[in-house]
Amino acid sequence: MNIKLVKNYNQIRPDRATLFCFPFAGGGASAYNSWVQKMKDKVTVCPIQLPGREERIMEKPYNNMTDMLDELEETIWKCIRGPYAFWGHSMGGKIAYELEKRLEKRGKTAQCFLVSGSRIPSIPERNPIYHLPDDEFKKALGRFEGTPKEILENQELLDFFLPMLRADFTMDETYHDKKLTVLQSPIEAFGGRKDREADEEAMKEWRKYTKRAFHCHMFEGGHFYIREQEEDVLSEVQKCLLGVPDEN
Repeated sequence: MNIKLVKNYNQIRPDRATLFCFPFAGGGASAYNSWVQKMKDKVTVCPIQLPGREERIMEKPYNNMTDMLDELEETIWKCIRGPYAFWGHSMGGKIAYELEKRLEKRGKTAQCFLVSGSRIPSIPERNPIYHLPDDEFKKALGRFEGTPKEILENQELLDFFLPMLRADFTMDETYHDKKLTVLQSPIEAFGGRKDREADEEAMKEWRKYTKRAFHCHMFEGGHFYIREQEEDVLSEVQKCLLGVPDEN
């Protein structure tokens, strides 16, 4: 069990839903700091902190999805003390899906699987950049909203973060799963109407991945609509967690 993977784990309670939040490529747990505070009275938010970023910056990042899932599975399994749910944005959606598959095989089912800005697993990345030489890779990062301009515009900073960014994009872009594994958990899909990575049509494809209820929530904005529309997003997330409907 690697407890460094799960922030806020000491607040997990058996009588309250726990929401495990998985990061986008290049992102860290701090992206969900405001979620921890804004939902603390109703939901325990536990951001996932992967190695190679923020306070774990000096640790070697994962570049293999299976290795990461092995460690996450054992850690989160031991953290679950009551009802739980997963939220995953972009790369985080793929991680959360694979993790929920594993936990369901072991007898646990998420109260709700919330996936955001992430295409279904059977679709490979159309324009991968992970394999590009450093200079081209750096330029290509500009098309993604997740990498801060402060990093993109500072060569020394970019060089420092490059191993983590490349590792994340390698995991994200080489992952796809042709086998359609249907989850026992209901699915709530979230997206930005102007998201070029995963538009409304793409998010609605997640309907195929659950035997239970499915809903799609779309917001104004692009791939990182969750920053621009945080209050509305959190409102919908809480509705999902505090009363998930069983019918469409």
